[in-house]
Amino acid sequence: MHTKASALIAAIALAAPLVAQSSLPSGVAPYVTVEAPLIALTHARIVDGTGAPARENQTIVLRGGRIEAAGDAASTAVPSGARVLDLSEHTVLPGFVSLHEHTYFGGVRRMTQMRTGPLLYLAHGVTTAMTAGAQFPYEELNMKRAVDAGVMPGPRFEITGPYLAGGRPRSSMSRIVTTPEEVRRVIAYWASEGATWFKFQGSVTREVLRAGIDEAHARGLRVTGHLCSVTFSEAAAAGIDALQHGFVTNSDYVAGKTPDVCPPENMRAQADVDVASPAVQANIRALAATKTAVVSTLAVYETFVPGRATLDPRGLEYLDPEVRAEVEGNHRALAETALIVPPRLLKKMMQWERDFAAAGGLLGAGSDPWGTGLLPGLGNLRNVELLVEAGFTPEQAIGICTLNGARILGQDARTGSIAPGKAADLIVIRGNPARTPADIYNIVTVFKDGVGYDSAALKKAAAATVGK
Repeated sequence: MHTKASALIAAIALAAPLVAQSSLPSGVAPYVTVEAPLIALTHARIVDGTGAPARENQTIVLRGGRIEAAGDAASTAVPSGARVLDLSEHTVLPGFVSLHEHTYFGGVRRMTQMRTGPLLYLAHGVTTAMTAGAQFPYEELNMKRAVDAGVMPGPRFEITGPYLAGGRPRSSMSRIVTTPEEVRRVIAYWASEGATWFKFQGSVTREVLRAGIDEAHARGLRVTGHLCSVTFSEAAAAGIDALQHGFVTNSDYVAGKTPDVCPPENMRAQADVDVASPAVQANIRALAATKTAVVSTLAVYETFVPGRATLDPRGLEYLDPEVRAEVEGNHRALAETALIVPPRLLKKMMQWERDFAAAGGLLGAGSDPWGTGLLPGLGNLRNVELLVEAGFTPEQAIGICTLNGARILGQDARTGSIAPGKAADLIVIRGNPARTPADIYNIVTVFKDGVGYDSAALKKAAAATVGK
């Protein structure tokens, strides 16, 4: 592992607040406020992750890290000997299952967040996270192992390994793969190292993408992509499991596109596409029918929209002062960059996602916190608000970020909703995000496998550390 990342991970126990003796691993115990073999959460409002309306005055029983019961307080008994938490005026959600996450922070310098990323994800309710392309894949694999071993707190990670792309050799963060034989070899290697997903970038050819998908599927692994040279329709036909970013990256809509070539106008041409047109609606229905999932990342694209691209003060406090100054400078220069997203394009992205879901498509979400000031965890919460703005109910938006994510990962039998038998991955929120979406930020406790982590303590440990 990178020496700097190793030092940060090793420093967690020293930086964390002191608490009473615990049977938990020393790396996580300082952040835990609820630990008992039997727990009853009473008088809670539940948003269960299925998209169903919120339910009032509920009891959730947790035993041995799993949900034993969940139902009306009048009919769900509190077991003898349970540790009881009265959650009146609180809402309980499933833990977020997030599908476009990063553990590096970009900008002039590229920095790892092997300690800060896991802290912030868990503090903001993410209990399962898929990294969508790694700049430091070995460090990410070691980070995952550290979290799994209790060396540090964090969500369960699914690691994608390095970015895979086509085109000419160049200085790049991607592993260039230009033939079917090469991509099969690369995927076989990273599968042996522990990657469970693989992410392709925009310049890959259809032949190489299909070979990569076939190799991953033969090993029981999955593939996602931020594509351009290959359209969504072509990738879905090849069997890709998830498409990142939605409408804005779908080159199906770029006029005169050449096969296997990324149109230079992609991610801008879509601003002038009529999402409601018969051709686009037919494309949406056809894509939904393939069962290829789409991952919404509205929060990161909002950071490039003039008039909406504001820096959240709640995120700035996690940045090292030097990095904070860089991020603030980047935002002041936003109007001069080539990455402008016009407001009408963001609205069309929202409309496309709403129509895709209405057509039966499986829509998940992720934050893509790579360096615009959007940070792990906070971006995931902002996604909920933006999905509501897009026209989903708060309960549907939460379902996209929880149960749908678990379905895309193939983990919905274990997590993603509040149901008996599932892992006790839960978020306790002060307030009612089903009525007031902004309440989603008021996280008090995050349960992972029935262990309750103090959100405030995790955030405190992460303060001023991004880029340090």
